[in-house]
Amino acid sequence: MILTIICPTYNEEKYIEKTINSFLQQQLNNIDLEILICDGMSTDKTRDIVKSIEAKNSLVRLVDNPQRRTPFAFNIGLKEAKGDYVAILGAHCQYDNDYLQTCFDKLAEKQVVACSGRIITKVINDSFQAKVCEWVSNSQFGVSGNSFRVVKEGYVHTVAYAVFKKQALLDLGGYNEKLIRNQDNDMNQRLVDAGYKLYATWDTKCFYHPPYSIKKLFKYAKTNGSWNAISFFINRKSMRLHHFIPFLFVTTLCLFFMAGVAEYFINHTYYFLTAFVAIIVLHLSVGIIASLILKSGNPFVKILVLPFVFLGFHISYGWGTLKTFITRTFQ
Repeated sequence: MILTIICPTYNEEKYIEKTINSFLQQQLNNIDLEILICDGMSTDKTRDIVKSIEAKNSLVRLVDNPQRRTPFAFNIGLKEAKGDYVAILGAHCQYDNDYLQTCFDKLAEKQVVACSGRIITKVINDSFQAKVCEWVSNSQFGVSGNSFRVVKEGYVHTVAYAVFKKQALLDLGGYNEKLIRNQDNDMNQRLVDAGYKLYATWDTKCFYHPPYSIKKLFKYAKTNGSWNAISFFINRKSMRLHHFIPFLFVTTLCLFFMAGVAEYFINHTYYFLTAFVAIIVLHLSVGIIASLILKSGNPFVKILVLPFVFLGFHISYGWGTLKTFITRTFQ
């Protein structure tokens, strides 16, 4: 029996060697492994690194993805895969040696179409900004309690970095190539609608590497927010309320600020502007509580920094959604 790893890449020179090594170190019982690195014609050293590993290990194969985008990589991988089971894995992760075997065993035990392990956010360097990004990604206030980064063990509505029965993905026509982001949400929703079940186990884990600077974190948030709006246009059933809470937050701030400016010039009163400030203060206050809940890091440092990063992260995310809803274009 063959299990095929499908890993999309584009300019991943900082991560790809460690990621492939974690693939090669998988401990499997009576399962042959195939590793497809579906690369979007990287312009850094990613392809050279993969080719070097490919020359030494026949399990690894570099596959071109001329369209460059993630859903194309997934579909190319599905067509190329020799296995009846596929693992859709990310290049920004490192996986426990028993990750694939455990997910495969749980897939059969729980009678599900897909199973993922526990996903733990861990930065690849010890810089202060990288640690802040890690804290945000590990906080339910930061990324919501429904994010794949903090999802609990059990039957779930979405999985990331999972082992799938390949035929189920093919029967649904593969991944939606219109979705550069959220293609996994779309596929998970279609699988559930087709009557399949998904499962997340905490018997194994992988380490997900988040953005390593606050600027990159905010850019990541804005991009994700934009694609939530686009995903809503394409397949609104794949999106849930928690995807749009930052949008509602930013929209409320904008409305209160505009109403406050108008109120000041018309009536010379400040009720709406006061409410605007109160909402921000409330957010910062919740951010302080969320900072203290996090186990790692110096509490004093987290209180000074994290509430403002939470605020910037949520505003960036919500602004991405709001702007895309208004313009119906992605930039």
